Amino acid sequence: MNVLFGRPEEPRSPRPIHWAEGILLAAGLICFCWFGYNWLASQADQIWSNYQLDASLAGEKPTVTGFLHRITHAPEKSQKTAAKAVPEAPKEAPPHRDVPVGENIGRIEIPRLNISAIVRQGVDNKVLGRAVGHVPSTALPGESGNVGLAAHRDTYFRNLRDVKEGDVIRMITPEGNWEYVVESLQIVHPTNVEVLDPTPNPSMTLVTCYPFNYVGHAPKRFIVRARQMGSHEGAPSTAAAPSSSTAHGPVRRHSRRRS
Repeated sequence: MNVLFGRPEEPRSPRPIHWAEGILLAAGLICFCWFGYNWLASQADQIWSNYQLDASLAGEKPTVTGFLHRITHAPEKSQKTAAKAVPEAPKEAPPHRDVPVGENIGRIEIPRLNISAIVRQGVDNKVLGRAVGHVPSTALPGESGNVGLAAHRDTYFRNLRDVKEGDVIRMITPEGNWEYVVESLQIVHPTNVEVLDPTPNPSMTLVTCYPFNYVGHAPKRFIVRARQMGSHEGAPSTAAAPSSSTAHGPVRRHSRRRS
C-alpha cells in the first residue's frame, strides 16, 4: 500500500538469523582451511621425510634437486631402488642412543594393511600431527625390549582396525631393517600403561585410540603386540625400564587428543 501512495518503504534491518548463518559459514570455512592446511602439510612432510630416508639407504645425499627429480620423474623406480638398498638387520643390536624429540627414526610398514609412515621420536601433538610417534624411554628398533609406537586412529593408524594375528610389521631405519609378527590384539583403558613396559624378548607395541569410529575423545586404547622375527625368548632387555613420569606420561597425553 505504501508504494501505491508514493511512500517508499523503509529498509528492513537484517534478521538475526542472517547474522548467525554468516558466522557459522565463516567458522566452517576457517575449520575447512585449517584442516586442509594441516593435511597438506603432513602429506608434504611425509613425502620429504621418506625421500630423505630412501636417499640415505641408497647411499645418496638428500638434496632439493634430487627430491624434485624423484617426485616429477620416477617415484616408483626410486622407491624400488631404495628398497633394494635397505640393509639387513644387524646380527647384533645397535648401541643405544638418545634421540631428540622430533627426529626421524625410520619408517613403519604393514604391507597387508597398506600402512607406510615415517616414525619420529616423541608423542606430543606436533609429532603425532605429522608422523607415527616413538614413545620415549621404550626400546628403539633393533634393541632388546619393547618398541612403543603411537599414532592417531584417523590418520596413520586408520587401517590398523583390520590387523590380524600373523601380520608382518616392518621397521626400516638407517641402522638396519627389522620385521615383527603380530601375536596379540588387546583393548585396554588409558590407565593400563603397563603395555609399554620392557619385555624380555625384542617386541613392538602399537597404540591407538578405540573405538575407531568413535566421535570425540575415544575412551579406550587399541593395543597390537608383535614379536621381532628371529628373536629368542629370554634374551636380556637392554632398554631402561620406563618411569611413570616419562614412558607412561606420553600415553596419557596421546589419549587426550583425537586419534
